[in-house]
Amino acid sequence: MSGTVDDDAPRLRVDLDIDTPEAWDCPMVTETESATDVAINAVGDECAVDLQPADGDEVIRARGEVTDDCLCHVFGEFGCVPHVQRVEEGTLAVTTYVESREVVRELVDALQGALGRVRLVRLAVVDGPDATEQVTFDLSALTPKQREGLELAVVRGYFDDDVELGELAAELDISKSALSQRLRTAQAKLVTDVFDAVGA
Repeated sequence: MSGTVDDDAPRLRVDLDIDTPEAWDCPMVTETESATDVAINAVGDECAVDLQPADGDEVIRARGEVTDDCLCHVFGEFGCVPHVQRVEEGTLAVTTYVESREVVRELVDALQGALGRVRLVRLAVVDGPDATEQVTFDLSALTPKQREGLELAVVRGYFDDDVELGELAAELDISKSALSQRLRTAQAKLVTDVFDAVGA
């Protein structure tokens, strides 16, 4: 992980949806198709998982192995703790807290490499010991194409001048002007939603 942490910088809450590989051998997806509450305790090369099935059955307690493609291992590499909110047919809804946008990019890249498709659902600037939300960007309000373009722009560092618009457009197989319009529309939607929420 690169970069330094600014002690005065606000932390970010990151909500992710992670589509796991079909052959992924983790109790979170092998023990039940859907769970509404997940508790993970990973120590060394082993983990213990408690799953509350969505159908209300008794809590499932299972053990697994922490490997390089394990959720716990990837988050641990970045000093982050994954809080799995729910599991639904192989998709994990995970919340974590990070110190900078750079860590968000690097974490998402690492998760994509280890597990599969990762979608940013929400970013919230938080501050203080009680993690009070200051600004929230709800990416679920965007169209799938707007969200895809904005996710890629954030992950590749477009807003930090780490990558050119043309490179992103080529990766999405669309024109620079189409991507530019998509990003402008997405940003306008997010900013409008933030100001609407603040004014509410």
